[in-house]
Amino acid sequence: MAKESFRFIHASDFHLERPLQDILDLPDHLRRTLVDAAWKAAEAIFEHAIVENVDFIVLAGDLLNPLTCGAQGPAFLLEHFETLQKRNIQVYWAGGSIDDPERWPEAVALPENVHVFSKHEVETFVYRRHQTSLVTLLGRSHDGSETVRAAEYAIEPDDNFVIAVAHGQADSESLSGERVDYWALGGKHQADVLRSDEPMIRYCGSPQARSLNETGAHGFILVDVDAQRNVQTHSIDIDMIRYSRQEIDAEDVALGRDLRQLLGKRVARLQSEASGRHLLVKWRVHMDLENAAIVGPSALEDLLGWLRREFGHGQPCCWSIDIEILPPKELPAKWKEEDTILGDFLRTSASHRKDQAKKMHVKPIIDTETPATNVWQAALTASDVTTQVATLDKSTLLGVDLLRGHKIDLVAPTRRFGGSEK
Repeated sequence: MAKESFRFIHASDFHLERPLQDILDLPDHLRRTLVDAAWKAAEAIFEHAIVENVDFIVLAGDLLNPLTCGAQGPAFLLEHFETLQKRNIQVYWAGGSIDDPERWPEAVALPENVHVFSKHEVETFVYRRHQTSLVTLLGRSHDGSETVRAAEYAIEPDDNFVIAVAHGQADSESLSGERVDYWALGGKHQADVLRSDEPMIRYCGSPQARSLNETGAHGFILVDVDAQRNVQTHSIDIDMIRYSRQEIDAEDVALGRDLRQLLGKRVARLQSEASGRHLLVKWRVHMDLENAAIVGPSALEDLLGWLRREFGHGQPCCWSIDIEILPPKELPAKWKEEDTILGDFLRTSASHRKDQAKKMHVKPIIDTETPATNVWQAALTASDVTTQVATLDKSTLLGVDLLRGHKIDLVAPTRRFGGSEK
């Protein structure tokens, strides 16, 4: 049975209580932008709701923690909710793990257009236009369970379009078995499409990334449903700052191409793709050590400084967070064959790596020889095999620089050498 068309916004995971992370040497000219980024992105969602003349907004949790966000957080939401009420735009909100409905300040009453789903059971709201019911919304605020329990969303079939709202991990197969037309999910900061046909199952992701684990575009989903119940979704990017991890291939470096030129071309491409947004980039350079100059801390600091001076102060800017030199899987064979200290060192390193560093026990050496911080010692003495192999690779690269006569700053304050995340 044909009904009227409608449109809505699916958004979640504002996390207004969290600052942006993974930013070393925070630049002064970006400080205000970084502080405001998450708030501006969330504000853009409400502005789009008015501009796009949507019927309602579906919020799938983790907007803010009212206990740690301060008065500014609830006041921000309240102001925008009231603006939407004046436009007769409804809000359907399923709380997540940090915006439990029971945490909302009792003294701050939500306007009548805001409908908060219970955390104790799946609750039903019906959206009506001129007394005609168009949409049935099923939802439950997060109750501590890790997964969305599809069976709780069972409903008797009717003529309404059905939207299910949930926060948590979801299995597309189990969700597909319910009589739901669109699953509006929250709990993932990266947008994800679990199913693109009927029923549509989507995570909208966070409107603003917070770390290098959340690279790429971020925003919300605008959903159009026509009178025949055909669904069209539009991913709207509204992030203010965009994170990126970039790798430079060893083959390009081995061919003698200038590393700074390669980095500059990559920045130009990233800025074109970002469409006017500021970028925070971590670089990983796969180095051909046989043809490379110094790759230790001083060289990395020089390269990082050049990137920041050259590209980090424009409008928009591309700020390089860090740079990491990755050694090749195999060092030059002729080095290993040398009858030198370097050759002995590389043969010993290769022998340990072959055994996956299982026999390495460096803690006694670290304790007596390395006046380092607890964090640095913990990284070097990690028991995880994968971590130990990575540490061995970093140590090997450091040893190569030292034994080849390069000047190395062993107490570089940032300890970026070899890919330190700290």
